[in-house]
Amino acid sequence: MKATLTLAGPPTRLSGRFRPAPVAWLAAVLLCVNLVGCGGGSDTAAVSQQSAAASVQPGSAGGIAAPVANGSADQSVKAAVALAAPDPGLLLLLVPDGIDDQDPGIMAWEDAAREVGVRMAPITDSQFLSLGTSGALAYAGLVLPDQIHTVATDQLVAAVHDYTNAGGSTFLTFDFAALTRRADGPLVYPIPKSRLSDLAGVDYVLYDKYLDRTVGLGPVTAMRTTMRELLVPPGKSEPFSTAGPVALPTAPGGTITVGPTTITVGPPSVGNKDRLQVGPAGAIDVASQVPLLRAAGVGPGQALYLPVSPGDPGGVHGFDPQQYQIQPMASSSQLRSPNRLKELKAQVGFGQAVRAAAPNEASRFVAAASTKAIGVFGGGSGGAADGGAVVRTGLGDNGPDVLQAYHGYALGFLIYPSYVTEGSYAGTVLATSPQFGLVAGVKSYGAGRVLFVNLPLTYLKGRTDALPMHGFLQYFVKHLLGGAQLSSMPNGVPGMMFNWHLDSMEAQQPTLQLETAGIFNAGPMSIHITAGPDTVVPGDGLGFDLNNNPTMQAFLRRMDAKGHSIGSHGGWDHDYYGLNANETNSATFLPFLVLNRQAVDNAVGHPTRDYSAPEGNNPHWAMDWLAQQGVVSAYFGGHTGLGVTRDYRDGILNTPTLWVVPVTPMGLYATFEEFQDFNVPKADVINWYLDLVDFDLTHDTARMVYAHPPGASEWIDVVQTLEAYVRSKGASKFSWYTMPRLADFMAKRNEVQWSEQSLANGVTQFTASHPISLKELVWRLPKARYLRPTAVSGGSVADGGTVWLVKAGANARTLTFRASSSTTWAPF
Repeated sequence: MKATLTLAGPPTRLSGRFRPAPVAWLAAVLLCVNLVGCGGGSDTAAVSQQSAAASVQPGSAGGIAAPVANGSADQSVKAAVALAAPDPGLLLLLVPDGIDDQDPGIMAWEDAAREVGVRMAPITDSQFLSLGTSGALAYAGLVLPDQIHTVATDQLVAAVHDYTNAGGSTFLTFDFAALTRRADGPLVYPIPKSRLSDLAGVDYVLYDKYLDRTVGLGPVTAMRTTMRELLVPPGKSEPFSTAGPVALPTAPGGTITVGPTTITVGPPSVGNKDRLQVGPAGAIDVASQVPLLRAAGVGPGQALYLPVSPGDPGGVHGFDPQQYQIQPMASSSQLRSPNRLKELKAQVGFGQAVRAAAPNEASRFVAAASTKAIGVFGGGSGGAADGGAVVRTGLGDNGPDVLQAYHGYALGFLIYPSYVTEGSYAGTVLATSPQFGLVAGVKSYGAGRVLFVNLPLTYLKGRTDALPMHGFLQYFVKHLLGGAQLSSMPNGVPGMMFNWHLDSMEAQQPTLQLETAGIFNAGPMSIHITAGPDTVVPGDGLGFDLNNNPTMQAFLRRMDAKGHSIGSHGGWDHDYYGLNANETNSATFLPFLVLNRQAVDNAVGHPTRDYSAPEGNNPHWAMDWLAQQGVVSAYFGGHTGLGVTRDYRDGILNTPTLWVVPVTPMGLYATFEEFQDFNVPKADVINWYLDLVDFDLTHDTARMVYAHPPGASEWIDVVQTLEAYVRSKGASKFSWYTMPRLADFMAKRNEVQWSEQSLANGVTQFTASHPISLKELVWRLPKARYLRPTAVSGGSVADGGTVWLVKAGANARTLTFRASSSTTWAPF
C-alpha cells in the first residue's frame, strides 16, 4: 500500500531573493495525494489477516530495506562486547549476544549519551544474565533499545522484570523484545500482548488483536512544559487541540480546502500562537490539524497504520521520516507571486502506510504538565537596543501551559509510528497519541521505575530525527537517575548560534545595511556566502561574483577580523546547485564546491571551516569532500531542533569529523522572509527568539537559527531586540557561538574519559582525564541528588543554581572530586 504526496508545479525557478530551506513548503503549496488501493469509504481492504503465530515474511517498504529481526538467537558471532566495570553513573544498553560493538544502532545510542553528557556501554544478554540482579544494580540504569533487540527469550524478559522490581531504573522503548521464537523455530508475536506490558504500564504489541493495525502513524502530543524537558525548543512543537474538530487558523492568501485528493494549507493565525480556533465539541478529527494526514486522505474516524511482520515488528521501515530533511523551497519572488501555489513541486511518499478506521479501544490519556522545576524563563527583562528594557508584547513560553505536538519546518505536525495501546495507566503520562494511546510515561514497578517510550528512537535517529532519542534520554537521566552530566557548553555557558546565509547579489546592500546598524558587532556568528557570478541558472549574472567583487571581499575580511566564522554557502550557483546536485552527479557539481571554497578562502586569506548548503542539499559526496578539506561544521536540514550533533543518515554515522548543526524553526517558518511573506506578527517572532534564549539558558544548550540579510534588513529592530536580550543575560551566563567553535568543543569533549565509583556512606568518587587538557569542561551535579562536592583536585566548584558546577582547571589533564548523596533525594 503506497501513497504519494505531490506538491504540483513546474520544475523551473524564478529569479529574486533566494533563501534555502531543508523542507517542502506545505505552508503555501498544493498537495496532491495518490493513494494506491486506499479509496473512500471504510478503507479496510488493505489490512492483511494473518495469524499471530504465522511466520510473516517482510515485504517491500517503499524502497527502505527492512532488516531481519534482531535477537540473540539470530546473531552470528562478531566482535565481542566487553562488559564495563561497575559504575553507578554508567548506563547499560542491553544488546543481543554476538552483535558487533560497532553496530550503528549501538553507536547511535552511545553518541546520544555522550551528547547528553552521560556514559553508556553495551551489555549482552548473556552478560546481563550472568551479572544477576544485584550485579546489574551496581550501574546507573538499563536501556532497552528498539530495532537492535526485537527478539528476546522468556528468561531475559524475566531478568529485566527482576532487575526493575528490585530497584533498577529501566528505559523501555518501542519494539524491544516484541518477538519470541516458537519451539518449532519461527519468530512470532507473543499472544495476546508484549511480555513487558506490565513494565510499560499499558497493553501494547497487540498483534493478535490488531494484525496490520498494530502500529499507528500519527502526531505525538505533550504539554509544552514537558516538551521543553524533552529538549524540544520553542517552535519545534506547536499547540495542538483535542477538544474537537479544529479549523486551522488562516491569514490572507491561504485557506483550508478538504477534498478526496487535494488540500491547500494556509499560513498560521495572525494572533497569539498559543491560541487555537476550536470547532464544535465532538469526536476529534486529527487530520484536520495535520497536513500530512490530510494529504494521505485520512478523514474523520480514520487513521494511518504501518503493516508489521517478524522482519519489521514495529512496521517502521514502511515509512521514511528522512525524506523530510530536504524538500524544495521557493525563492522570494515565488512566495510573493499571485500564482505561488502552482510554482513548487515536491514529493513525500507514505511507503507501506494504509488507511483504515481509527481504533475504538485504544487508551485515552491526558498528558501531564511537568512536575519538576524547569528553570525560570526570562519573563521579558533585559536591555534593548536603545538602552531601555526589552518588553514582551505576548506571553510565548511564559503563558499558560498548553498541549503541543512535535512540528516540522514547513511541514506542520509530524507523524510518528507508535503501537496501539490499551488499558489504564497508573503512572505519569508524558506524551500521547490522540488516536493510538500512550506514547511515553513514567511509573513505578516494585522498588524500581520505568520510563516507557512507545517510539522507534533508534530508527528515527538513523533517519535524521535524533531529537526524540536525545530528549527522552535526557529526561531519564535527569528525572529518574538524578545523574551527573558533562556540560555540552564550553565553560558551562549556554548560548545561541546565528547563521547568516548570503545567497546572491541581492543580499549585498542589505548586508552592508545590517553592518552599519551594528548588527555584526554582536556575536561571533557564522556567515556563509555563495560566491559565484550566477544564482538561478548559469549565465544569469545574479550572483555575488566574489572573485571580482572588492566590496564583499572587504566585508568578509572585516567580519573575519571581528571573530565571526566565514564559510561557504555551498555551490557557486545557489539555486542551480541546490536544486540539481544529487548522489549521482558529483562529477558535475563537485567543481562548484571547489570554486566556492577557493573564492571564500582567498577573500579571507585562510582556509575556512564552516559550511551551509543551498536548499539544505547535502549529498554524501559533498559532506565527504568538505570533511577532507578540514570543514568541521555544516548547517543541516535533519535532526531539526537539536544542538550540534553527529551526521546520522541512512541508519549510519557519516563523516565523523564533520558535525552537523540542525536548524531550529518557529513552527512552519525559520527566516525573516518567511515571517514577512506569511504575515507572522513581529511580536510573535520576537517572543520566539527570546523564548529560545531562555530555553538554551535553562537547559544548558545552544540551538541554531538562520537568516538572510534581505529579510533581516526589513526587521532590523527584531534582530536588535534579540541581541539586546542576549546582552542582558551577561557574557558569563550566555554567549554567542559560531558553528565551528561548538563542533571543536564537542570533538574535544568526546575524548574525555571519566568514571564514578561508589564509596562508603553514600559518597561517590569522580575521576576524569583528557589526553591534552580538560580546559573549559564542566560537570553538572544536581543539588537535589548531591551535596556540594569536596576533595576537588584539578578544578573548582561553583554554585549553578539548581546544580553544582565542577569546573576543570585551565591546565588540568586530570580531575577528581567526591560528592555525597543528599538524604532528601527522591527520583521521579
